[in-house]
Amino acid sequence: MTRSLPTEARPYCYRCDKPQSMCLCGYLKPLPNTVGVHILQHRREHRHALGTARLLRLGLASVHVHVLDLQGKSAVSTPVALPEGAGLLYPSTDSRDLASLTEEERPQHIVVIDGTWAHAHRIYRDNPWISNLPRYSLSPSEGSRYRIRTEPRLECLSTVESVVAALRCLQPDLEGTEMLDSAFDHMIDAQIAASTQESNYARTKRVPQRPNQGIPDTLTNDNVRIVVVYCEASPLRAGDPQARTPIRLSAAPLDGQSFFDRMVQNRNARSGYQAAHLEVPLHDFDTAAPLDEVLDAFRAFCKESSDGTTLVLVSWGVWTHRWLEGAFTEVPCVMLKGVWANVSRSRVPDLDSVVSELGISTQELSIRGRAGRRLSHACAMTRHILSGVASDS
Repeated sequence: MTRSLPTEARPYCYRCDKPQSMCLCGYLKPLPNTVGVHILQHRREHRHALGTARLLRLGLASVHVHVLDLQGKSAVSTPVALPEGAGLLYPSTDSRDLASLTEEERPQHIVVIDGTWAHAHRIYRDNPWISNLPRYSLSPSEGSRYRIRTEPRLECLSTVESVVAALRCLQPDLEGTEMLDSAFDHMIDAQIAASTQESNYARTKRVPQRPNQGIPDTLTNDNVRIVVVYCEASPLRAGDPQARTPIRLSAAPLDGQSFFDRMVQNRNARSGYQAAHLEVPLHDFDTAAPLDEVLDAFRAFCKESSDGTTLVLVSWGVWTHRWLEGAFTEVPCVMLKGVWANVSRSRVPDLDSVVSELGISTQELSIRGRAGRRLSHACAMTRHILSGVASDS
């Protein structure tokens, strides 16, 4: 099962973008923040091991991460469309203290620059579309708890600390922000512990592990009904404070020939671009129904022929997995990409590439367009992984 892909040192969680031993997912559930958060991220911060924007991505319902399109080696960036009422959180000399604002003066959205302080300073200096925003600052009573990276001044906090402090000023009724503090502390503690053990770990001979070690018990337990799900998401619009929603929901159980496929109404007007992306004719959008109606139909589909089995929803990508976790809190949800990363002990490319590299045979589904192909591949990968469990037992 693993011969076609290059190996890596440790199992990896593709949801929080951390090694599995440092996984943060158990510490974070999205909080319903009404003050939108927009993160302008330096491209070097996007996959930085110690970046804290990932905590906000997992811990807030309304957060948008914009990786800046920096021109060459400069700090000049293509402007990002930000919503009205947005204010920049930056400790400039003329910024206003968030804690001193009246309710009417508070910004509706906060914008933060994510990167080292040297990066943040250059981005702020070289981009008038950022520096011309209304500017706000914090007055923390103590310095940052970021014990690995050094902050230059008391008021300079990490991205996650800054956003949490700002939300406590702007949305004081938001409960659960201490969860983000705990996740941040855990990330730092785990990194420090890993650093102290690094030299011993490097000298320790790695013991080969069973290929199915990374497969969750929810997939291998008896009496489970696995339904594989694929979602097409609404287009991501810069500055949109609303979370993305599915525009097409497709699913197929591993134990039968039935399938589910519905178009979902969304706030964007249908377009030829969307139809081409989904690889369906434009008139397919005429069948779209409200999301609540589609969800009710999908729940009914999942209960068909359940015969007392435990339902498990399986999806490949991060976005679909996160959406399923939010929409079906009562059902176990498994992200197949993370499972395969742990099974193969490798960095995982896109689903189509994995299926092609491994030479896995797929079963054609009666779902046209891109969704039919991707769902077929996800079903094939699920069977492939479970076949490895069967062969090891």
